[in-house]
Amino acid sequence: MLSEIIKGFLLSIQPLNMFGILFGYLVGIFVGALPGLTGVMAIAIMLPLTYKLPGLLSIAALMGCYKGATYGGSISAILINTPGTPEAAATSLDGHPLAERGEVLRALEMALIASIIGGTISNIITLLTTMPIAKIALSFGPVEIASLILFSLTIIAATLGNSLIEVVKGLISAGLGLFFAMIGLDIMTTTRRYCFGILDLDRGLGLVPVLIGFLALSEVLIQSEILIKRYSLVRKDKWGSIDLTFSLYLKEKINWKTRFRDIRYCFKDILKSSIIGTFVGALPGLGAPTAAFLSYGEAKRTSKHPENFGKGEIIGVAAPEAGNNAVCASSLIPLVTLGIPGSVTAAVLLGAFMIHGMMPGPMLMITHPSTLYGLFFLMLWTDPLGGLVIGVPFIHAAKLFIAKIKKNFLLPIIIILCFIGSYGIAFSVFDMKIVIFFGVLGYLMKIFNLDLSAFLIAFILGPILEENVRLALIISHNNPGVFIRSPIAIFFYLISLFSLLYSLKKK
Repeated sequence: MLSEIIKGFLLSIQPLNMFGILFGYLVGIFVGALPGLTGVMAIAIMLPLTYKLPGLLSIAALMGCYKGATYGGSISAILINTPGTPEAAATSLDGHPLAERGEVLRALEMALIASIIGGTISNIITLLTTMPIAKIALSFGPVEIASLILFSLTIIAATLGNSLIEVVKGLISAGLGLFFAMIGLDIMTTTRRYCFGILDLDRGLGLVPVLIGFLALSEVLIQSEILIKRYSLVRKDKWGSIDLTFSLYLKEKINWKTRFRDIRYCFKDILKSSIIGTFVGALPGLGAPTAAFLSYGEAKRTSKHPENFGKGEIIGVAAPEAGNNAVCASSLIPLVTLGIPGSVTAAVLLGAFMIHGMMPGPMLMITHPSTLYGLFFLMLWTDPLGGLVIGVPFIHAAKLFIAKIKKNFLLPIIIILCFIGSYGIAFSVFDMKIVIFFGVLGYLMKIFNLDLSAFLIAFILGPILEENVRLALIISHNNPGVFIRSPIAIFFYLISLFSLLYSLKKK
């Protein structure tokens, strides 16, 4: 086994393989920064280009693309409150408020640093403990996953404010999130729920169109309102006197002392989120958005100042970015050890493995061990090299571009990207209508100070909880006692109860 690890290491430092994974990272970060163009789309586009390439080079390029897109989504999330990928939605909750305060470079750099640390920790854990983690992940059935998601939903209790009106608003937001998540065909019986005779709603509300409308288009409406109010205060011939640019971004000065202070301040939450993301990635079916919101909620739950979250808290950027980037490496664990693609991205990578004659599953570690270890080592180099060589210049260029362009030109561009991104997911005009609806809904929720994070947490995690609860009941022939037979589930119930009681005590 040691000889195979050494062979894998030697393969990973070959210039061509290193170039392949860095090129993939460059493509991924560019695609991920464009709203609606997800990492899955980037990998699917690159896949045909790798048919004639060696196996390790091909898969490394695709994994680099996956990692780059996962981080790239945070760039547009921070700059224009438009998550480039679904997993960047949690980052926008505090990233964009930081940008509005003129601390855009601070937010972008912390997102990059957290991504590098989170990805590197996950790479090391994956390299050293692939088989043990696979066995643990295999012990998680519907009951255990349901208890984990139930614990995750207790995050909502931490997001509620301290006053009665804030608690009520938070519960309304969570209720709306759960309601919209239930729209579509029932996952078990295929009966329609809240479709109101609209056939396009049978497939439910897509995550990407909802996020684009809720976070991006709503922000465009807010910014447009601000511009209209400013314009109404001056005569038309003085239009040029209004600051219509993001010039505040250019005035920001940041030094190494500030960077190290932020890293020290966020380091505990970055480590914790890296472990959360690694664990979630190893569980089939959960994915990076779940890891991001889990990490964000856990950081807020344990913060000494949870009231700062949503208003520009730097930990609110670091935690979700570390969590969602940690998913990238560990999502390979169920694929390479069990042959189970735990996400759409993993399913595309499964095709890449098979194209090059490597069938994922228990035999892969026996038939192609050096290639597999070479991939793990390549991912280990990707995060620091890709982040420093590609990520740093990219975020400075993006910041400069956004700062130079006028808002009255940028806002229409964002609107166009919103509709192109939503249409490109399923080539559906109806998805564009969803963007408009949730853009108006997000605008109204911001106007009335309703909790956006509670809505998103409920919308993303609610369906996962419902699916696993119902699967558990079907397996147990509708015996509710199945939920208290698992020690893992009981553990999550206890910490959920403790979390709720702790939140109530603080309030």
